Amino acid sequence: MSESNRDTPSDLRSTSSAENRRSRGAIAAFVGDYRYKTRQFSRNANLYVIHVIGMDMIHGSFNVLLNLYLLAVGYDIAFIGTRLMVGFIARAATALPAGLISDRIGRKASFILGDGIGAVIGLIVINSSSEMILLTTPVFASFFGNMHHTAEPAFMAENSKPAERVHLFAVAGSFRTMSAMAGALIAGTIPALFADDIGIVAAYRYAVYGGLALWALSLIPALMLRSQESEERPELQFESAPDPGGGRFSIYRMFSGVTHWRRISYFVLTSAIIAAGFGMIAPMFNVVFHSDQGHIHASEGQVGIVFASAEMTLAVATIFVPLLAARMLKVDAIVLTRLLSIPFVVAMGVLPFLFNEGMLLLVLSGASYVGRVGIFRLTSPLDDAFNMGVLDAKERATNTGLEMAVGGAVSAVAIWFGSRMLDGGDFTTPFFVMASAIGISSLIYWRVFRPLEISESGAAGVREPSPALAD
Repeated sequence: MSESNRDTPSDLRSTSSAENRRSRGAIAAFVGDYRYKTRQFSRNANLYVIHVIGMDMIHGSFNVLLNLYLLAVGYDIAFIGTRLMVGFIARAATALPAGLISDRIGRKASFILGDGIGAVIGLIVINSSSEMILLTTPVFASFFGNMHHTAEPAFMAENSKPAERVHLFAVAGSFRTMSAMAGALIAGTIPALFADDIGIVAAYRYAVYGGLALWALSLIPALMLRSQESEERPELQFESAPDPGGGRFSIYRMFSGVTHWRRISYFVLTSAIIAAGFGMIAPMFNVVFHSDQGHIHASEGQVGIVFASAEMTLAVATIFVPLLAARMLKVDAIVLTRLLSIPFVVAMGVLPFLFNEGMLLLVLSGASYVGRVGIFRLTSPLDDAFNMGVLDAKERATNTGLEMAVGGAVSAVAIWFGSRMLDGGDFTTPFFVMASAIGISSLIYWRVFRPLEISESGAAGVREPSPALAD
């Protein structure tokens, strides 16, 4: 029999059947491993996952409504940009002190103070139209927001073993995005249903109240968190740590736990480049969709649906992050997804030139936004897991604080320029700046951290990490 006739139809069916069985076996193994890893979560980790469900509800509402509320009470895009700039400057100025306080008082206290006072500030903002209040509240919101965001990744790292860390970050990230999705739907639905009866401003406020109610419930599991008794408790080490500076909040104490300065410097550099690009336009995506000065002219309900769709897509995709991590290096996966988001960012800038105005523009722009969020943020859990994994316990919060400080500073400059462009009718240039920043940052991240991950994983026969990181 000739070579070409050896594969009979029955042989092909057998081969196909075997491949299908292997594929089903791989999926079953993935699901089984996922269930096993999540069942091993500590009590604190499970409580934290429950906490983020309610916590991010208010964040989802605010992301949709706050800028639209400011437009509704009579402020222009330039004022919104100024307010965001004040917040970014405050974020930069308070990031390191917030990180130090988080290390001293513990992660649990940082969660509760950061979330609780932040929500109260949100309640004040949504009930005010005073320029002075609207320009001063971002300062306090940034400080307490920094307390929460500095503690969050460090807490998750301290409450998980390296083998389960990716799963914890993925599960928490998925629940967080689903919660934000629900908040976005609340923010879009309530104004659409009740604006004619109670007025658009009052409808905005009631939508935020709904998110605040669920946030209050999320404090219950947060209060039930126990102090972590593992060796990775930086706050326990402050009492005995020497302090040549002699001051309770000296610079020495702030940085005494840092041993990987070069790694941290590259984390800060790459995140700062991303922040510069995102600061140009990302905080004002709802303005891009809704503003009369733009091209899309979406209603509040349509904006809510777009934002909720993005969060839903991300929530579903995030569940499969551990599968991606099992098939690729973390750094490769992070860089690949970031680069794949660039076409969606560029599309949002050029679509108005192709379709001018109308429903088609709204649908395509919304799809581009959903694609950008779903792809770019897909590997955020991997990013957090990698960053926390290559840093020591005592320097994790410091790294996060430095990233927020530098990122806040460059974002403040970027949002000033970006908001002025939008106010002048330029809804294109900020998107190209954002796309360029994603590309540059991703290439630096890949070049620097890929060798480090290969070395840390103990791969045989692979070159040593870059000298810049061999500290």
